[in-house]
Amino acid sequence: MNKTINLFPVSIHQIDVDGFDEVKNDLIDYIYDLKNSEPNGIRVSNRGGWHSSLFNIDDENILQEFLSKCLSNFSALQQFCSMDGDYWVNINPPKSFNTKHNHPATDLTGVLWIKCPDDSGNILFENPSVFHDFNTINFYNDKFKYMNKQYHSFDFQPVEGRILIFPAHLLHEVEENKSNEDRISVSFNLKLSENKEYRKLIETAENYFEREVIV
Repeated sequence: MNKTINLFPVSIHQIDVDGFDEVKNDLIDYIYDLKNSEPNGIRVSNRGGWHSSLFNIDDENILQEFLSKCLSNFSALQQFCSMDGDYWVNINPPKSFNTKHNHPATDLTGVLWIKCPDDSGNILFENPSVFHDFNTINFYNDKFKYMNKQYHSFDFQPVEGRILIFPAHLLHEVEENKSNEDRISVSFNLKLSENKEYRKLIETAENYFEREVIV
């Protein structure tokens, strides 16, 4: 029997947000107000698009509150894990794109898609092992590639109300917006740390119940 074991995979977390349609227009209005207050924005990986300044993930506004609510559904982490970080807004008009980059000095990076017309630009990830596995991947058959996600690169089509969270070291880019409308997204960085007080509370509760069972 043949068997493939995928060791040390790269995890891409996908969260589909409940109730997004109810707040979509309010979020878009808020984002355009942000752009009007800071029309020049900043230039990082964006080419032709608008990139806002960075905002603390603890700031209080409609966008931050919605993002925090979304991230509360990120169930892959330990209960005692705290998330800190920042976020920013991207508006990519027609013909704009984002060059290949990653996000140093943080743990996880993510994107929340707010407005994504058809052909407005997929997000494309580069295989972190592409340099030394380039030739091997070429010789895998199509079925194996599909079943094991063995590609030189892989892209995701944006879906409104969906979040992707991925390792910050992973090289990625946003393809050209070939639609006739703006593409709007919110990107964020997450720095993970241990909430020692919460962990101590959990351990205390676990020890209590263990003693109760023994008694």
